[in-house]
Amino acid sequence: MMIYGLIPQELHTQLLDHQNYQNRTSGVEELKNILLELDLQQVSSGSIVEFIQFLRKLLDDSNFKVLYGTLQLINLLIEKLDYDVERYYKEIVGVTVRALGDSRNVTRHEYMNVFRQLMRMVGPQKVLDLVVAQLKHRNSRVREDTINIITAAMLTHPRKDFDIPGLCLEVAPALADSKKKVRHAALELFAVFDYCLDTGKKQPLMKAVDRVELAGDAEGLMAAVQARRARHILPRLSPDGTIEYALVLPRPGQRRPPQLGSGADLDWVLNGGRVHSSRSDAADLTDNTPQRRIVSAGKGKNKLPWERSALSVEHQINGKSPDQ
Repeated sequence: MMIYGLIPQELHTQLLDHQNYQNRTSGVEELKNILLELDLQQVSSGSIVEFIQFLRKLLDDSNFKVLYGTLQLINLLIEKLDYDVERYYKEIVGVTVRALGDSRNVTRHEYMNVFRQLMRMVGPQKVLDLVVAQLKHRNSRVREDTINIITAAMLTHPRKDFDIPGLCLEVAPALADSKKKVRHAALELFAVFDYCLDTGKKQPLMKAVDRVELAGDAEGLMAAVQARRARHILPRLSPDGTIEYALVLPRPGQRRPPQLGSGADLDWVLNGGRVHSSRSDAADLTDNTPQRRIVSAGKGKNKLPWERSALSVEHQINGKSPDQ
């Protein structure tokens, strides 16, 4: 008998054997081999949905090898479905977000790859519409991962593929998060938002930051966003899909490197707004802020510093970028 049209009854029992983790880990490997050889065109849509929901149980497993193997299974399923995945992407996202917040790099790489594959096939905004709910998760690592998923998407796909005003409003509360890593991730993402919004169209960003600063104990937030914007450098997407922040924090006990200066953005990340800047001292985030142009010879001439930074990102990520 086959469960969900995919799993033999004996293997199904083995995968749910909570008395023996070795049975479960070997079961996941066997299931990968079955999926690899399977023609999904011969499996009903309902069975595929049930199979995806079964993977939810495996993602909740306490054993690392079962969790990691299940994420590999999800990536394999997406590859096998190819563009038919659009019929199932909501179920896949709903299951995969359960793995967010894991501290291991190999696990994080695997679930970031799930979202990257889905965005390529169904479009980034459709996926982000389902992911943004995790910005309110009680686990700060999940909130941080969620922001980094959005950042990775925006560094990969054309800006026209996103509802940037909507994302600004969704992410802005994370700028005043109680956890330093979440504030840091959000500030980096707002640097990308700023880059993607054309001159004269920065109002969505300003409105989102203002709303957070005025609604809670977040005095100095606008100054922090402005200071981060003034650094004119974007985060990068590394080859393995992780985000490399442009604003580097000093390690605990380490003196602040001179190149970081004493910006309001760094103070905000490190102190969470406890070191307040006077709102009147902060330059408003307006579109007529004077910017210094740096002229260089050859390609890239007359590009602003942060535009040149973004161009280097563009060449690394499949020729796509926020301003494609």
